[in-house]
Amino acid sequence: MIPFRPPSDLRIRPARPDDAEALGTLWARAFPGERSAADRTESLLAGTDTYGGLDTCRVAELDGRMAGACRAYSLTLSLFGRPVPALGLGAVAVSPDARRRGIGAELCRDALRVGRERGDLVSVLYPFRVEFYRRMGWALAGAVERYRFPPEALPRFPERARARLLEPAERRPGVPELYRSLLPRRHGLLHRSERHWEQLDDPAVLVVGVGADSGGGALAAAAILESRRGRGGAGHALTVRELYASDPSSYRALLGWLSVQRDQWRSITLDALPGERLHQVLAEPRRPSRGARRGLWFESAVLLRGPMMRVIDLAGLAAHFGVRPGTRLEVADPEVPEQSGVWVADDEAGLQRTGEEPGNGALPIALLSGLVVSGELPGIRIPPPEFEPAMGLGDFDLLDTF
Repeated sequence: MIPFRPPSDLRIRPARPDDAEALGTLWARAFPGERSAADRTESLLAGTDTYGGLDTCRVAELDGRMAGACRAYSLTLSLFGRPVPALGLGAVAVSPDARRRGIGAELCRDALRVGRERGDLVSVLYPFRVEFYRRMGWALAGAVERYRFPPEALPRFPERARARLLEPAERRPGVPELYRSLLPRRHGLLHRSERHWEQLDDPAVLVVGVGADSGGGALAAAAILESRRGRGGAGHALTVRELYASDPSSYRALLGWLSVQRDQWRSITLDALPGERLHQVLAEPRRPSRGARRGLWFESAVLLRGPMMRVIDLAGLAAHFGVRPGTRLEVADPEVPEQSGVWVADDEAGLQRTGEEPGNGALPIALLSGLVVSGELPGIRIPPPEFEPAMGLGDFDLLDTF
């Protein structure tokens, strides 16, 4: 496929306050049904978005008009439990009159440059089209299995006595502290600011205390719940928006509490990491109201793939985690030429580019990024030796959208 060449007079620049209305309109058209143009414009000007305001926006300008835009967030990612500065790429959009001209790809290249200049080592995103971002060097990083089941499909674990639903006035005490305590033991979580917790829209919160204590003090597990009521106010469906636990007993406490809610909720929707093996816990893992598709086989969870990750500073990542002397890597990265070439590590200088051109067997950057996510890139000490994942789960788990 012949790549599109961006127009020679395309200009990409930081957003200005007078861009806010046009940005709101562009993103409302590109992502219909999410937020109105007026709401987007207001939040940009007020700077009330979770991860920043106009300072995160990049504008593509063509013939004096806005042709596209994206957001280049400054994030911190827990990569195998170790904090890593990351570029969060979001809201990549091109105006209807300027599409199929290479502008989206040029916005991505500009964001990669911004990330490298400020010291980001990796980039994460949720793709609108996987093929597009894979060509640009991102690799699929994680997945969740979405289950929908009646509460009685879960065992009534005795640990459920440790769990309790917070009253509205309690405002999820200890939940941010629990989340922060898990960061060194999780792979793929974003470090959250106080603004993030303040902007959670008053969900129901289920908590499990440390030991036998389920009220106040330190927490060992938490779940953020969202309910949807049926006609006439009857309880209908419960969605577990987030769930995190420090140990298997506390995890069972959350599931056990959910198992006894059959009088209020007809069904529960829960996104589980593959490593949780929830299909082994559910008494009936069949998806409701689904017919057979292959003999006696049955449908179970829906597999959701979403987050993608890309290495944008290979030498910096090697220095951050450590590299074994003698490591040799050949890398092909057409979008970030500074990463293309032959890399060799020694005892003193770490991973350095030799100046040689990569051969035909060079690792494409998307493949290299996938090996980093799975901890299988030869020579780089990923995961670090001190990483002990909570509940033994090494799955990449990017909870946030941006």
